[in-house]
Amino acid sequence: MIPILNWLWKVPVLLILSVVAWIISPVIACFVVYAEESSITGFPSAYPGKPRAFLIPLFRIWQSQDAPVDEWWYGDYYPDGYWKTHYDQMDYDHDSWLRWWTRVMWLCRNAAYGFGAKLGYDGTGMRFIGSDVEDDTAWKSGKSMSQYWSCVNDAGELGWCYRAKWYYTSSRCVMVFFGYKLFSDPLSKYVAMQFNPFKGS
Repeated sequence: MIPILNWLWKVPVLLILSVVAWIISPVIACFVVYAEESSITGFPSAYPGKPRAFLIPLFRIWQSQDAPVDEWWYGDYYPDGYWKTHYDQMDYDHDSWLRWWTRVMWLCRNAAYGFGAKLGYDGTGMRFIGSDVEDDTAWKSGKSMSQYWSCVNDAGELGWCYRAKWYYTSSRCVMVFFGYKLFSDPLSKYVAMQFNPFKGS
């Protein structure tokens, strides 16, 4: 019960911060510096030798810690969407407004992720102590299901995550993901608070 209560108070705080992030993203997206990706995130660079955009240190807590703020464009996100089908790399390199706009979209997509990491679960020495998952590939099976994991870290703190899909058509479901993103790369596991009533399979 205590791990759930410890997570529960973080949800309204992060919801408020997410709304603030959506509001201020057009402004803070103007303040960027360029650096080698690995020097900021600590992870291998997706494009070694290519400087990537990051918010200036003053605003960096508003972006995800594991990716540059230009990740919406360079990552494999929405390849069939409007922006990537109507504009190409030459447009992106030439048009500062397009670079700015894709930064705004990334900041809104991953709203207040830096705060989500600060409030996240410390993954130092994390080891799993419980799960009802027999086959994780079932998550993409197109069938209604739920999955649960629990863990403990070196400090003896309990962590957990719960995710579920309930299909109401053959291709649409209600999806929830609560607790912490225990399988993410950063040591601080982001707070998970996803609820999508129209998730496509």
